Amino acid sequence: MQKLAEILDLERSRLFVGRESELDLVQAWLGHAQAPTEVLFLSGMAGMGKSSLLLQFMNMARRKDAAAIWLDGRACTGSAAGFMEALQDYFTFHPQAPSEPGSIYQQLANLIATKKTLLCIDHYDSIQRMEGWLREAFLPQLPAAGLLVILASRQDLSAAWASDLAWGSRSRSIQLGALSREEIISCLSQMGWQNTNEMERLCSRSRGLPLALNLYAEQMRRSPLESGGSDWPISMRISAALLREEASSEFNDLIEILCIVPYATIEWLGKFLGTPLTLQELIRINRLSYIRPTAGGIALHDAARFFLADDFRTREPERYRTLWRRIIDELALELGHAAGQEKGRIVSLMLSASQDMYQIDSIPLLSPKLDALYMEPFQPKDLPCLHQMMKEEDKYSISSEIDHAIMDVLASYFPDCIRVYRGSEEKPLAFTAGLLLYKETAALLERLFPGLLDAVFPKEIRLLRRASMEEADTYYHLRASASSHSPDYSYHELIGIITKDLITHHSIGMRFILVTAYRETNELLGNAGFRIRDLPDHIRDHLFQGAKASIHEQDWRGTNFVDQIFDLIHFTPDGNETLSNPFELTEKEVKTAIALMNDHEALAQSELADKLSCSGVTLQQKLHSVFSDSPPFPLNSNNLALLKLYAKAPQLGVEMAAQQLHMSRATYYRIRKETLLNLRDVLCRRLV
Repeated sequence: MQKLAEILDLERSRLFVGRESELDLVQAWLGHAQAPTEVLFLSGMAGMGKSSLLLQFMNMARRKDAAAIWLDGRACTGSAAGFMEALQDYFTFHPQAPSEPGSIYQQLANLIATKKTLLCIDHYDSIQRMEGWLREAFLPQLPAAGLLVILASRQDLSAAWASDLAWGSRSRSIQLGALSREEIISCLSQMGWQNTNEMERLCSRSRGLPLALNLYAEQMRRSPLESGGSDWPISMRISAALLREEASSEFNDLIEILCIVPYATIEWLGKFLGTPLTLQELIRINRLSYIRPTAGGIALHDAARFFLADDFRTREPERYRTLWRRIIDELALELGHAAGQEKGRIVSLMLSASQDMYQIDSIPLLSPKLDALYMEPFQPKDLPCLHQMMKEEDKYSISSEIDHAIMDVLASYFPDCIRVYRGSEEKPLAFTAGLLLYKETAALLERLFPGLLDAVFPKEIRLLRRASMEEADTYYHLRASASSHSPDYSYHELIGIITKDLITHHSIGMRFILVTAYRETNELLGNAGFRIRDLPDHIRDHLFQGAKASIHEQDWRGTNFVDQIFDLIHFTPDGNETLSNPFELTEKEVKTAIALMNDHEALAQSELADKLSCSGVTLQQKLHSVFSDSPPFPLNSNNLALLKLYAKAPQLGVEMAAQQLHMSRATYYRIRKETLLNLRDVLCRRLV
């Protein structure tokens, strides 16, 4: 009869993905006839899968008929005696251990002489203070071959190990990083997931952190429709584990800054914190497993930044917003004096700090590595790949034939208007194409889309038909596509690269125009503050086959670059977020609007529609977006819970509503005020 342990090992192996190089290393040691005694340090932040990898190592050892000993550093008393006692337990209770009497050293030496042995010590952090004894007293008494000691810790090996010349050839160090997108998709497939959109959402929210992936997957299986509204308890659990690391509380202010910006120089951090960081502080900071050095300074691990920022936003939204404002203002001062590539770097930082505003289907677009992702000029050899990307997106095209013809024309006559993002193999993974409008390009667009420019520019079309290239001040975006087959980037991340390029490369001091019928584009541009106008019915019916096409416009002519970036993140230099129509939003108005959400004609007559000066259809779309899987920033899970309660039971009084939400009256009043302010912000921002 098969043992339960064997079944569990098989199931763990089936659901385990990635870490191929680490597995190969241990596999090679197990296969070495005279494998030397070595120490392998396995480090990585909480939730990175260190314990799961140790279990895989032990499974591999057992399959090779090697011995595998597991010790938990937390179970030791922190002394040499406690360590030896934990080891004694293995020989007392493990059925495969030699039973002859003798010291622990002798029993372990006998075991190693019989078969290769893995000694896996999880949570090595807990006994790290006795590593001198381990290195100088315990290990030297054991055989010189046949033992592999694997120490799993949040911190990497200490300087004492690294500088010990005698151990130099017998110690190795591995830092575990996040799982790749390809590995996450493989893991989800093995877990039974099939819905592509849900898998992409899990990729985005887990950030390659195995623990987070498992928690999110478990939660979405229980309540997929509520997955976005209750993300924060998971992030808080992970964040709490991260922040329990030794000395982390000492650097809370620094960590909170790095939650908002993707990286910062030591000088900039010192300036912002109000005091320079000392050498001793830098040494302690670099010991934190979720801190990593980058070319631009120090940064949080990408997954840590995502979860810690989510935790920070949820626990203390006002303090988060205040710190965000200070950072944006400081970056704006630097931007005003920057030039060339430095200007682009600061813009990337500002966009990354405001990435909550750039989402499609509740999935963030802007990567934490935004500053390193650049698009390049088009090359003729790229054209077949661009056509292939467009074929993959035929379902989004109004006319595939026209789209492909446009690309051929642009590639031949206006190649400079095409920009491409290339992957590690130099193969195009995304592209964007558009034209500066002047006499020749306007003539081309009028041949391709008769009547469209007249509808978009009714007062300026005559000037555009006569304008020279030097007078062009309007960028007309035509097409963008991204590959859905990249192992390194998700479709949404590639769209984020396109978005950043359009902002920094094509829009400075210009007017940006885009005509589209795609819902996802409407959401993205609405979040970015673009003004939306309806396309006349006769043009829509003729060119867009009746689809709900809209004109999106952002006019930065006459605006300096700093103000333009502020506009993109809905922020003004005086420290206030921009609202197109400031007003007080009442609970009664919200309840009434929510009750009418499915009747756009009645919604058009509501007080809220009047205050926003918008149509019933537009307000209906925006209210539905508020109730999507993940509430648009700055709405949080508490805000969404209250709005859902309004929809479910609008007549509830304060006492009953507070009970339903499991909070006190005082907390209810605070959450209600916050919800009305955040909802007003969202509706104004998305209706600009």
